[in-house]
Amino acid sequence: MIRALLFDLDDTLLDHTGAARDAVDQWCRELGLPEGQHARFAAIERKWFQAYERGEVSHHGQRAARCREFLGRNMSDAEALTAYDGYLSAYREQWRAFADALPTLTWALESGFQVGVLTNGEREMQQAKLEATGLALADVHLIPTVDLGCPKPQREAYLAACRQLEVDPANTLMVGDSLANDVQGACKAGLRALHLDRAGEGDLRSLSALREVLPQRAS
Repeated sequence: MIRALLFDLDDTLLDHTGAARDAVDQWCRELGLPEGQHARFAAIERKWFQAYERGEVSHHGQRAARCREFLGRNMSDAEALTAYDGYLSAYREQWRAFADALPTLTWALESGFQVGVLTNGEREMQQAKLEATGLALADVHLIPTVDLGCPKPQREAYLAACRQLEVDPANTLMVGDSLANDVQGACKAGLRALHLDRAGEGDLRSLSALREVLPQRAS
């Protein structure tokens, strides 16, 4: 029986892609650069964040690297991180939760499940996202893998999350938008997993569908 639910945060509970798209345009306007560069920004972000997930760079290192590449400037890490603050400031203004996020978290808690948010972001920013979007519920445990030292899809990330929730991996369901991070990695660690794809290609088209998949209550 499933006793715990682990949710990804970005593009699962929170519309990261939409927020990033609008933030990149705002940042470019402030820098006097052409708008409409979100696809290039997203590709650079994906490249360097995957390097972080493989343990090749630090979390701050991947931020500095993608800022240097996007702006095409030769900067030190400190200079790049300072420049990147312009994007982060714009990004914070655009945070918004998906409409089904809060109702699903509330339903999960009321149903008796242990609930956690397992995210590859750092605690300060991810906690701020939850608070800004109304998702910082008292009994929802934020579990940032930066604190763990092992990002998804590394096996230990999921096992550490289960230990924090005091639930066996076999009784834990991971839900998220990334096949690699939220499904394949979780399954390899012994958890169950469902792929959220709001375009309709995954196991779930919305978080609300969990109520049909898990009609039973945790005991």
